[in-house]
Amino acid sequence: MGGRGRVKRQQVEADDGWTVITHGLSNLTVGNTKGKGKGNGPRHNASQAGAMPAATVDGLTAEKLLLDFNHRTEKWEATACAQHLQDVLAKTEWDVREAVCIGIGSFSRDWEHRHRAMWQLVLFVSVVSHMRKSNVEVKLYAQEPAFTPLDRTFLSLLDVGVCTNDIESHITTHSFVFSPFVDWYILLPMFLKGKEPVLYVGNEILDDYGAFAQSEEKREKLEECNELGKKWLTKRDTVRLRDFEMHPHALNGMVVYWVKDGEGDGVEMEATGQKEAIENEASKTADRTHGKGAEKKPDQETDRKEDAEERSETDD
Repeated sequence: MGGRGRVKRQQVEADDGWTVITHGLSNLTVGNTKGKGKGNGPRHNASQAGAMPAATVDGLTAEKLLLDFNHRTEKWEATACAQHLQDVLAKTEWDVREAVCIGIGSFSRDWEHRHRAMWQLVLFVSVVSHMRKSNVEVKLYAQEPAFTPLDRTFLSLLDVGVCTNDIESHITTHSFVFSPFVDWYILLPMFLKGKEPVLYVGNEILDDYGAFAQSEEKREKLEECNELGKKWLTKRDTVRLRDFEMHPHALNGMVVYWVKDGEGDGVEMEATGQKEAIENEASKTADRTHGKGAEKKPDQETDRKEDAEERSETDD
């Protein structure tokens, strides 16, 4: 019989370190492109893990990373983005017991993008801190192929358990999932399929990824991801976070999703229309500094400035 023969499925390691099931039709490429538009966040932090330097920043220690984290946390708390997120969280009584961080990138490798990874960690921990106000124990987990031994030691100081694989086993109906811009065709089938986390913060989930299926591997996942996206959206309300002024693209474009009232046992939602109330309240104060036409500095300029400031603070 003529026609195209059946191609055996195989596991392929993507450029960012994630292992993806493919049909072996072409080499998998994930991250050397900058996503633009809905559903394909500003960029995947670990997207260039294969090109990351093996070396860590000279003289960097876990204790210095912790000081940097604490310093950024103080700055974060004063931002409009942080206030918006707190307003969103305050509208709900949560029962979160696990916090899962997927694909955040390395904090210690000797490259500029480690700064955005640290800002993202600040957001992740700030959400956990809010959940702990109700005296509920929350266990923290993180998985990232680019983590170094130094990253792991640093995360242990924050009581974050590092998973080498299968972090999705920690996702339950009582979970907060944070995934800063992991590509949709990896995120949905690998981590969110069959999972119903009560809270999610990350890139936007769509019900049609056709515009972003630009490779054979992505097209293979398209139908499945569209179905997963549709199912996800029917059960959840959503709010897009305000822009983060401290670092372009570290947090900008992130979306908060929570399970609607009656759709899960891990959350009790308030009256319908809550989403609109939150967005309207936040927009009153955000337009002045976070308007759509606001000029933004390039990523590299911001990262290099932070590198210079860090060196000046630690030289002594």
